[in-house]
Amino acid sequence: MSINKEALAHAGPFHAGPSRRKAVAQEEDAAKLQFGEFADGEALTPGEVQTILGIARSAPGVPPAPDNKTYKLTLEHVAQFANADPHVAETMRNALIARPGFLNNFEVAQIMYLRPEKVDVAVALIPSLERYAQGDEAEETLQQLLDEVRAMARYGTGI
Repeated sequence: MSINKEALAHAGPFHAGPSRRKAVAQEEDAAKLQFGEFADGEALTPGEVQTILGIARSAPGVPPAPDNKTYKLTLEHVAQFANADPHVAETMRNALIARPGFLNNFEVAQIMYLRPEKVDVAVALIPSLERYAQGDEAEETLQQLLDEVRAMARYGTGI
């Protein structure tokens, strides 16, 4: 089998040698809130992605949606797993980010989507939250946030 060296040279970081892959793997660990190049990105729930895609498609002057399998599967996925009204999702996010530095963007999105009932369940689903499972004031704060999010999901934004 012949390897086209010119094609490999233009392939980019996805085809880097094993040392590159190993370095990336060490930088990314959700349990430790290490997201590599995505660390400063915004984590979204499927419902938020659905809202963004809908708005993007209905904006004036926007070209038609791509006619490819990936785009169609993405639309199907977010439609199937979106579990909150956009206004409720916005209220949830605002409540969770109201305490700057308490939760990471990833944790906010996961709590919004999974809506764990208790701190121990939240830690099982989102291991990075273990720092708040110490039986202290921070654990009480997390439990209050979990309760608020579940109430918003159940009763809407007016809690």
